[in-house]
Amino acid sequence: MQEPLIFKEAVSEKRLLNVVKEVSNYHRIQASPMFREAAEHVMKICKKYGLNAKLLSYEADPDVWYLQSKMFKEWSIKEATLDLVDPEIRLADYSAEAISVIQKSYPIDKRNEPVDLVLLDKGNDPSAYQDLDLTGKFAFFRGSVRQSGWIYEKGALGIVTDFIMETKNRTRAELYDSLTYSSYWPVHTPGEPEGRGFVLSPRMGDKLAKMCREKLEKDGGYLQVKPYIDSALYNGHIEVVEVTIEGKDDKTVYLSAHLCHPRSSCNDNASGVSATLEAMNVINRLVKEGKIEQPQHTIKLTLIPEFTGTFAYLSDHTDYEKGLGAMNLDMVGGKQTRFYGPITLTKTPFSTPALNNELCMIAMDFAGREAYSLSDDFVPLTNHRVEPHSGGSDHTVYCDPTINIPCCMLGQWPDLNYHTATDTLDVIDPAVLKFSCLTAVNFAYNLANMKDEDVPFLFAKLEENIITEKNRVLGEFLNGKIDKVMFGSAMFQLKKYFQDCCESAGKLVEGYDASKQKEHVGAMFDEWIRVYDLKDEYPLDETLNTVYKRDRVGPIQQLSDYRALGYGDVLDEFMKKIGPNPFVFMGLQDAVMNAIDGKKTVGEVVRTVSLEKRRDVKENVLLLIKLLEDIKLISVR
Repeated sequence: MQEPLIFKEAVSEKRLLNVVKEVSNYHRIQASPMFREAAEHVMKICKKYGLNAKLLSYEADPDVWYLQSKMFKEWSIKEATLDLVDPEIRLADYSAEAISVIQKSYPIDKRNEPVDLVLLDKGNDPSAYQDLDLTGKFAFFRGSVRQSGWIYEKGALGIVTDFIMETKNRTRAELYDSLTYSSYWPVHTPGEPEGRGFVLSPRMGDKLAKMCREKLEKDGGYLQVKPYIDSALYNGHIEVVEVTIEGKDDKTVYLSAHLCHPRSSCNDNASGVSATLEAMNVINRLVKEGKIEQPQHTIKLTLIPEFTGTFAYLSDHTDYEKGLGAMNLDMVGGKQTRFYGPITLTKTPFSTPALNNELCMIAMDFAGREAYSLSDDFVPLTNHRVEPHSGGSDHTVYCDPTINIPCCMLGQWPDLNYHTATDTLDVIDPAVLKFSCLTAVNFAYNLANMKDEDVPFLFAKLEENIITEKNRVLGEFLNGKIDKVMFGSAMFQLKKYFQDCCESAGKLVEGYDASKQKEHVGAMFDEWIRVYDLKDEYPLDETLNTVYKRDRVGPIQQLSDYRALGYGDVLDEFMKKIGPNPFVFMGLQDAVMNAIDGKKTVGEVVRTVSLEKRRDVKENVLLLIKLLEDIKLISVR
């Protein structure tokens, strides 16, 4: 493999920080003139670097679908303010803080016609407000914008919120002076409410709530506000920046990072944009200078509006079989101090077996050669880790089996200021950003130039990975999280998965014979199975013998999109069945879609997903399969 030192010396922390600074000055909302301006600025950076870049344009029209992603209208905004009448206080101002407006808000102008502001102080459950009339009013709603649909059904003109998403790693108090990035995601179907609103900090929200209560106690009335939003929604376009380093053939390695998010958003995801641009800059320059050879395979970078741009791009570039692998960079430069976690490599799902995970891990090891120990070995200074597959960003689109381009993600979690106004330049550490950039450089160049003599390095790392995964499931058994039946069958599942990974060597280096390595992997698992006295006996329901096939390319973007195709009643019935906690389906939807391959029976799909999740998910899998069939994404083979 390419000696990583040449990349380490070529990557510039100053360039990395400068690009974060420049990109974060743009209010980069998906499908907006502001995003377009950011994309055009990135094109100027590419020109300055001497990179071959194109600005691709796709329709932002609700009647258009890209794979399984329904488009939406373009949104523009010029001004927005929210003023309290008495006392006179400006509560929100788009020109000062772009995140203070709920993105994709419809226009409104009540500067000369103040409206009542009704505090919803009985929680976020709509049943507590059955007799409340909000017609022509603004509601002070303290929950997430995604939960506010019922407010518009009661006639509200808009909302004000001081919501902060709390997690195990952060509290409302820790972000008391910040604002949450909030957006409406209309699918533009008949009868859909026109959402509009403003965001306050928790400090201002608490102050305003107190004033609302005092007003109600004093005279039984409401405070009044003057909402003003000069915005428009219309059929427009979204942009994708495509950067290419030509290889000797047209097989392709991809880097990806989303360019969207509000002004000032730095770690999410100006950091990923900067890291990938610098990666392409360094590879391109070193090739031109003759310091490294031209890659055998082409390297492409796509800078996209998150999810939407990847769906659009892959609907237009359908030669998926030429895609050797990808890495998605999403939040990769935060200072590793209080609640800015490790740079995390998220692996591909079981449905996409590949040695790409091992190459990503080697690339991360190369990036970690940051200092020397007392024994003169390399040691990393950047905290980093590897974890199993999870969703949440564009890597899931590449990894879907109907596309089958193995894509790892490089990200960072926890992130204290995730999706807030305080994700600013001061949270960025150029050294951490350089580590992430070097991981991307080493991955992209070495995959694009993979040779026979490089493959043994992948198999050496594969053994480490196998032992890690074996110990993970063993630990779950020893700690009582799973029983011996689950432990045994999970080990058999891992055996097959890793043997399939061995076979993928033939895709990375055409014609490579990995039969000996596959046999060795089998022997490793056979020994553990013998030592732990395991059997593959997790039950298979043979009565569930229907075989389904996928009828559409790509994963589901969001289920609500399918209302536009007339499946509203089906979706409503599904939501009733799953009950009040839809989060039990997080991660399950993609796992079920990935397992349906036109070969497995429903019983085998249930078994496969249950073993992956290490719990019985039969009931929920059957609900999902029924839904997928009803909305015509799968059919009986």
